[in-house]
Amino acid sequence: MNNRLLKLTSIVFFAMMAFLTSCTEDLVEDPDTDPRAKFIGSWNVKEEIQSSVQNYSAQIINDPTNNSRILIGNIFNLGEPIPAVVSENSISLVNSNISGFDIKGQGIYSGGGFVLNYTTNDGSGARQVKATYVKK
Repeated sequence: MNNRLLKLTSIVFFAMMAFLTSCTEDLVEDPDTDPRAKFIGSWNVKEEIQSSVQNYSAQIINDPTNNSRILIGNIFNLGEPIPAVVSENSISLVNSNISGFDIKGQGIYSGGGFVLNYTTNDGSGARQVKATYVKK
């Protein structure tokens, strides 16, 4: 009798564990359905500010604290990351102050890269920036 009860308890336990495991949420984002996936990686940036052009590299990662945002590294070649909200092919910078610059703007992903139009202001006046991101 004890042996049968032990077997039955074991079967019920493993069945419940299988059921509970199948109900857990997947923490890994599916690259086919996560709109952020196309933005993640290393990028070459061509930044145009009025009549000057600046080229530099940037790294973009998923924001570990928010599953609808990314972190764009080295924006405006300042070295610090800025959060951005991704919705399908659109990207909106979260208004931020980085190294004394207020930065805000948005962009569109198309054809394997994206263009980000944003404004910077360090207190001396706003400057319009057009940054073109091409995947490395």
